Amino acid sequence: MPDSIRNKRIAWQGFLLLNLAIILFYWWNGSATLFSAQAGLAGILTAFGKLAGLAAAYEVLLQFFFMGRMPWLERVFGLDKLSRLHHTNGKLALLFIVAHPILLTVGYARAANVGLWNQFVLFITQYEHVVWALVGTILFLVVVGSSVYIVRSKLRYEAWYFVHLLVYLAIFSSFWHQIEVGSDFVVSRVFYSYWVALYTAVFASHLVFRFARPLYRFSQHQFEVAKIVRETASTVSVYIKGKNLAAFPVRPGQFMIFRFLSQGMWWQAHPFSLSRPTDGEFIRITVKQLGDFTKRVDRIPTGTKVIIDGPYGVFTDFFCISKSVLLIAGGIGITPVRSLIEQLSLQGKQIVLLYANRTRNDIVFKKELDALAHEKGIQIQ
Repeated sequence: MPDSIRNKRIAWQGFLLLNLAIILFYWWNGSATLFSAQAGLAGILTAFGKLAGLAAAYEVLLQFFFMGRMPWLERVFGLDKLSRLHHTNGKLALLFIVAHPILLTVGYARAANVGLWNQFVLFITQYEHVVWALVGTILFLVVVGSSVYIVRSKLRYEAWYFVHLLVYLAIFSSFWHQIEVGSDFVVSRVFYSYWVALYTAVFASHLVFRFARPLYRFSQHQFEVAKIVRETASTVSVYIKGKNLAAFPVRPGQFMIFRFLSQGMWWQAHPFSLSRPTDGEFIRITVKQLGDFTKRVDRIPTGTKVIIDGPYGVFTDFFCISKSVLLIAGGIGITPVRSLIEQLSLQGKQIVLLYANRTRNDIVFKKELDALAHEKGIQIQ
């Protein structure tokens, strides 16, 4: 790994820890008295309930941060690693989301010497915006539940996708509860301003890079399907043309997220790797027809407009600092490797490719790979 990337990763990790330290500082500043002997166990439970609420809000914010597709973050970690962090962090967020109301309810109930249910009802009926927090919590539970593997495996992608969109409503519902009821924000205008700024920065960048940038790129390049070529019985290549493609900043080995604006497909966006270096005329992706969406790719009409989000990925020549390179691929996994091989060969790298398939008929790009082996001296096994 290049030192510049390693240093940037350390800097980003330090930035996240710094924000966590700020949150802990203001939590302690507003909750230290709850650890007094007079407050007792009720005070301790209440203090940790407040901390769980702050931690839950921060973890949810990190969810958007990881998947906001910000280029200065994605170029350092890669979208695939950020996606895994998003998945793992979601479980931690769920833990804090559930712990927050439980700890507060138990803590307040002990302090007031009332039953848990009575205290819960008091929260809902007498504390402004708590009902919105309850709505947000329920929505978060629905979203996380839909993402659990055993549940998601029984859901169609379409159903899972639309359920996942509820997280935006959950954020909106819980945010007002945080800033209106959260005692840590009420007692400190500095912490209040910091928290609002944090949310504003994350969601502004989320809006820009997830939604505005793909539309801007489309306005600049006017992507559309030029032709579709069958590679094997189960794979097709889609050639996409556009204006000034030489200026589109994609590197061999990267992938993009494609939205084909044709009937029945326009509302879905799927990632596909560049399957050959761009030549200024076409962007080529190659798709294995397995799922409901990919089985219809060969029927996309020529001239269909395409919105492209990206490029993404760190599987590029920038990370290849060795003179000799071993690349391993299986089946359709050859697509990013195919584009990267050509780029590395131009740099004089010694390349060995191990490429596995079930049958010879499944080999994608056989003629192209044979030509590269003959012309560039690439060893293919």
